[in-house]
Amino acid sequence: MAKTPRNTIPTSTTRPSGATTTLRPVGAQTPATTKTTKQPTREQIAQRAHELWVKNGCKHGQDEQNWLEAERQLKAEMSR
Repeated sequence: MAKTPRNTIPTSTTRPSGATTTLRPVGAQTPATTKTTKQPTREQIAQRAHELWVKNGCKHGQDEQNWLEAERQLKAEMSR
């Protein structure tokens, strides 16, 4: 059996079928334990963009800016 380098732990084992051992640094998160960032839904962004549109005087031609600002605001709120 191959020697495991320091500061790594095996995440899988070598099998007779020839599967390889994958190593990851000690303390590194596995994909199952990584933090998932919640994303706003399309409906939430649309509602916030509409609120921004109304707040800014219902100016036409600002739809993209309102959408991007709404998305930015919601992501910031959800990351707290």
